[in-house]
Parts: sequence; structure tokens; C-alpha cells
Amino acid sequence: MSDIIISAKDVVKKYGDDITAVGGISFDVKKGEIFAFLGPNGAGKSTTIKMLTTMLRPTSGVLKLAGHDVTKERDSARKAFGIVFQDPSLDEELSAYENMELHAVLYGIPKKKRQKNIQELLELVELWNRKDSMVKSLSGGMRRSLEIARGLLHEPKVLFLDEPTLGLDTQTRNLMWNYVKKLRNEKDMTIF
Repeated sequence: MSDIIISAKDVVKKYGDDITAVGGISFDVKKGEIFAFLGPNGAGKSTTIKMLTTMLRPTSGVLKLAGHDVTKERDSARKAFGIVFQDPSLDEELSAYENMELHAVLYGIPKKKRQKNIQELLELVELWNRKDSMVKSLSGGMRRSLEIARGLLHEPKVLFLDEPTLGLDTQTRNLMWNYVKKLRNEKDMTIF
């Protein structure tokens, strides 16, 4: 069995005839790796993540995630990953716990397991004592931590982080990266 969990082969994404957002990239990511996908603004990083997470279809090339072709086995691929988007995606009118519970229901996590996972993850990101706080009352770092916890709720094999520290102060940014390393070690997860 291969230890490659993400594979991109000659992936291209074009919009019409004039715009090439991704121009034929290829890479492999090993299971358990923290893979830094770097480039300047407009280089196609977010577009590549959107293709890997089934939100966009590549124009050509092959993308595999946890052994699933993301264009042909979308549902299977979706169960294998969690994602923290570049832009905030929490419901500010719900509490931290309610945001987690809503996500768990959407993923079909059974109620008994749902409650256990939510508590475990909120404790992991040090937000259990704020579980009943409305998201709008949380700091930027707390919101980011909550988004990461939410992305882990269904126990994915891969966690995609699209600029997870954007807008965070230096101290919170350092805490976030230490937390990501801890996740990789404790959950044997691949971080992209």
C-alpha cells in the first residue's frame, strides 16, 4: 500500500481561453506529512485546494485524495478531508458548541459520538470553557481554533488549511502552528 495520500498529476484549471489559474502542476503528499503549499497571490493555491476538495473540477489532469479520484469519487473523497477556509465560515449567531453540532449533523455523525467528539475537540483547542459563548464574542484566534476543531469533527485523514493564520497576531499565529503540529502527531493526520 502506498503512503501517498494526496497526488496531483499534470493538473490544469482554465477559465475560458484566456485565464489559466493552475498550469500543469504535479506533486505527491505522504501520509502524516505537513505539506506547505506556497506561492505568491494569484499563483493558484486556493484554486488547487478547491479542486482537491471537490469544489472545482480541473480542466485536465488527475487529483487523488486518500486513494479516491476527486472528480469521479467526490463523496468518498469528501469524507476523507476537513477544511478550514481562507475566509471565516462560522455562524456568528450560534455558540461555539452549536456550530460544532450543526457541522456534526451535516456529516451524519451519530448523536452519542457527536457529543463525545465535540467535547474532545473543544478541549483540544482549549475552548470547552467557552462552548456556550456566541461566536461573535470570540477573539480571532479562538474563531480560527474553532474552525479547525470543526474541520476535525468527522475524523478526516487530511486537513486542508487555506491561509489559517491570516489576520492573526504573531503570538496567536505561533500558537496556531504549534497546535497544527500537535494535531499531526496526536491524530496521525496529514496537514495541507
